[in-house]
Amino acid sequence: MKKQSENQNYIVSWQAFFWNKRWFWTIVLFAIATLLSAAKPVVLSDGGAVTYFSLFFLWLITFFFGPKHGLWVSVVFGFAKLLITWLTGEYINYAPMALVLEYPVACGVFAIGGLLPSRKGVKQMPWVKSHDDIQREPGKLRCGYLLGVLCMGICYIVSAVLFYPPDRVGFWPNLLYCIKYDMSYLAIEAGITMLVLLIPQIPEAIYYLKHVANHKLEDPTLKYF
Repeated sequence: MKKQSENQNYIVSWQAFFWNKRWFWTIVLFAIATLLSAAKPVVLSDGGAVTYFSLFFLWLITFFFGPKHGLWVSVVFGFAKLLITWLTGEYINYAPMALVLEYPVACGVFAIGGLLPSRKGVKQMPWVKSHDDIQREPGKLRCGYLLGVLCMGICYIVSAVLFYPPDRVGFWPNLLYCIKYDMSYLAIEAGITMLVLLIPQIPEAIYYLKHVANHKLEDPTLKYF
């Protein structure tokens, strides 16, 4: 009986470690996004690459903890991405303003999605007694990510127009080329991400992890799943 009680206490302690730990989940998501940013199945000759969902994991930091927290973590990620880009040999424009626009600013804009309103009429519970008590925000999860991708693309386009040699003669032809170039690889990654989010278990797991990251484990005897 004593051994069984000790085992139960160990399980409770182990479960509680993951609950309401903002910094733990921030570091986990940041590390995953950084590692995935180095895995590039498609790399373009003039810079830019498709990654394995690194931008989505970056967005999850804001989705979990709000725009203020997400902003500065995303800016830090921008510098980490610059380092990864240099280490992996991808093309870098070293013009100072281009570096600022393409890394800390372009990554920081993912926090803008955190300003989107949460789903109305859904109350966040201090703990969950059933699966249905977990707050679901499908609109914010998807639209916030897509908004971040769009804003990142705008940063890349502005940088390309201002700090790269023109690829086409004339402002408008060059602008259209920059839009097609920079939005192409971002659209591929965003499209694949949206397809993955169509799998019901994926967003459900994300909502659950968001709940875990922001709430205390009030009653360890409850079965959450």
